[in-house]
Amino acid sequence: MPPATPFVAPTVSYAPTAVVAAKPIAPTKRKAVGASAQDRANTAARTKEKEEAVGKELETWYEGCVALSGRLSEMYGKKPEYYLRLMFSGGYSMQKARGPNAYNAWTHQLAMEHNQEDADSGDATNLVDLAREHADEYAALTATEKRQLVKSFEDERDSRAMGVRVNPRGCKQDANAVFEKIEKMITGLKCRVGIDGFYCFFKNNSEYQMRPRWFFTTPQLDRYLGQTIKRWDVEMIGGLGEAFSIAGCDIMSFLRTSRARCDWLKSEIRDKITIMLVKITGQKNIVMQYKTYDKDIVIERGVELVGWTHEVFTCPSSLPNALEPLQKLLQAIDDGQCHFKRLSHSEVAAGEVAGRKERVDKGKRRGKYRPRKKPAAQQNEDEEHGDGGEGSRPRKRLRKNPQPEPEAQSSSESE
Repeated sequence: MPPATPFVAPTVSYAPTAVVAAKPIAPTKRKAVGASAQDRANTAARTKEKEEAVGKELETWYEGCVALSGRLSEMYGKKPEYYLRLMFSGGYSMQKARGPNAYNAWTHQLAMEHNQEDADSGDATNLVDLAREHADEYAALTATEKRQLVKSFEDERDSRAMGVRVNPRGCKQDANAVFEKIEKMITGLKCRVGIDGFYCFFKNNSEYQMRPRWFFTTPQLDRYLGQTIKRWDVEMIGGLGEAFSIAGCDIMSFLRTSRARCDWLKSEIRDKITIMLVKITGQKNIVMQYKTYDKDIVIERGVELVGWTHEVFTCPSSLPNALEPLQKLLQAIDDGQCHFKRLSHSEVAAGEVAGRKERVDKGKRRGKYRPRKKPAAQQNEDEEHGDGGEGSRPRKRLRKNPQPEPEAQSSSESE
């Protein structure tokens, strides 16, 4: 069993109520009164004048924003476009990152080397001035060296995106930042196309503390599920999911008995064989036939199961309860060694596929069927309650060759 982790209550958040404007009912269409040419010209002139006035106001406002972004850039040291993005989009940008080029990769390496050399001085150097000083070095680079720079820069980018955080605080900050982006995207999608749903995230290691994160697009969804599904509890579900994930998503570690593990392995084997059969035949409702495998699967469907590792070929539910052979068979299915192979028409017609084994006593006359003797305890119970069991009606016993009574026969003759 995995080491026990302290229970932490989950964090549940809800999306803000999205207001969707319903389309008003269109009034009855009426035939408009035709305007004269002079009226249409006056209307067009007023519209143009209005648009020009609005454009001038917007231009004045935008120039003020550009001037403000320039002042912020001088004060705080970032580009003016950064502050413009903060003004117009609230800093929320989901644009795809641009691919690196050789010059960007070279300037990045140059800055890293300069920072390592002057790490103790504490002096800041402008990257543009630094690149201008070493411009001759960039011009002397060959095409192979530039490709290597780009490749190393891409690897460093990927390591930043996929690299493991080394401290618990960085893990929590990174997770919360991603959760906020996901929730913004889901909320915006709900407003645009109309969706509802929820998600739950939890950690898969015990190196830091983080509550299971739940998010519902509407609080009513959480209440409905709590009233409809028995034992719907976000704390319990989040805790169970976190414990299972910390254990490596290995269900075998949670099964206590050998019988339970064998049953789970059998169900996995049966389901995966069915999935493989559906995939190769294209029939969604097909069922694997083990007793009539040669007739229904090999001949009719033209496929053959190869790589079966168990010594017994039968339905997985009927396989012996031995862990090692079942684990070996499931591993062969996962690795692709046990799979279905499509046969050609010539292979099926030529009979290259082996048929079922014939009975040993084929052609011999079998004896009369004799029912099995019941155990002594069951036989005594049947005698107490009758042949049919408790509450059954007694059977009538028929006489062999019944003869009429002599008195009745003599009376009939006298008549």
